[in-house]
Amino acid sequence: MGSVTPTLKDQGVTTAPTPSAAEEIAQLRAEIERLQAVVATGTPEGEAGADGVAEGNWPRRITYGRQVHSGSQLSGLSRERERIRSSTDFPELPAPTRDQEQLEADFIRWGYCLVADAMSPDQVRAQVDRLVDQAEAERAAGVARRANHGHSQTIFNLLAKGQVFRDLSAFEPSAAQGGPLVEDLVSRILGPAYHLATAHGSLVHERGGLQELHQDQGFVPLPHPPFPLYCLLIWLYTDFGLEEGGTYIVPGSHRDALGRNLIRPDSNYAHLAEERIVALTAPAGTCLVTDSRVLHSGGKRTQPGTRLASRILYARPEMRQQETQLACLTDAELAALSPKLKGLVGFRTFSGLGMVDGNTTDPGKPVTPIGELSLSRPASLSADFDWRYSEHARQLAASDPEVDYRGPRNPAANA
Repeated sequence: MGSVTPTLKDQGVTTAPTPSAAEEIAQLRAEIERLQAVVATGTPEGEAGADGVAEGNWPRRITYGRQVHSGSQLSGLSRERERIRSSTDFPELPAPTRDQEQLEADFIRWGYCLVADAMSPDQVRAQVDRLVDQAEAERAAGVARRANHGHSQTIFNLLAKGQVFRDLSAFEPSAAQGGPLVEDLVSRILGPAYHLATAHGSLVHERGGLQELHQDQGFVPLPHPPFPLYCLLIWLYTDFGLEEGGTYIVPGSHRDALGRNLIRPDSNYAHLAEERIVALTAPAGTCLVTDSRVLHSGGKRTQPGTRLASRILYARPEMRQQETQLACLTDAELAALSPKLKGLVGFRTFSGLGMVDGNTTDPGKPVTPIGELSLSRPASLSADFDWRYSEHARQLAASDPEVDYRGPRNPAANA
């Protein structure tokens, strides 16, 4: 039996939620079991419970570990190029704008919006120069991550690849003149305590770029909550269009006017893509902001040249990051991050999530952590633990006289 999903050899590196063959088979079996339960009870799908059985018929086996995901109906749809048209062929679809009310309306209605002139030409040029230099160096070093039989390349872990990318990930105006506007949109989409899930650069050459249609939260079992769990930003460094390999998107595939998700375990959501797939058409300097429920994929470039972009994914604080940011950076790189970026990579708590050794106030990676202590080793008790200098310790010391808070640490102490 052949592999259900393309192998790494065939497909190369992809950043889309891509289960292994074994994982996809397990998901398909879960869907079959759910449908068999519905058929066995004779209960219409809309009236069945989460276990696929009618009310009053309690199941006797635990099946929570086998859940349905959204990828099972989508294989192959992005390859039907004859049905894909430019987004500008449909005047009702989003066009680049700086009007925030229109941006929010577009995002709600279509599952994406386009921030016009999010980067100046000089800002685009600075990022392109660093991206291309990094890509060429990774190839020369033999560590490049390529796909589509070598016709595309992904630069992972952008935070470690240049200050310009760190500034872009933090929405600094020095890297993107529209950064504050984009940051406000992301905060409205995900709430104020979101994290950076991944940041990578994309180089797509002729014949490269094609992915399977997917949701960026497709690894989350269905049904999804009625709001996005992630938000993907694509910063366009070159023009996007049908021939240029612009992102394929299925406008409005995320929800209906009442806020109900269109992609559900009991719906034939493949027809959403069969009705309309468009290739995003927008000029360099634009920022695409997407709802992680909307169906989309990388688009195939059919003309000479290279399509360049950065793709940065942000996550609600309850969700897992796609790249483990704290493991992607050295201790020195972590220490040098701005306070905002430290929060984005994970040193920020939400409802108790993300604490470090109980510190929910100002967590960070300690130089001297509180490790294994013992009264039989008195010297270990007087170690200069970083926690002694934390805001968390200060707060606890206000009500607990035994807490040894030593005041704010001199930044030079850990240098």
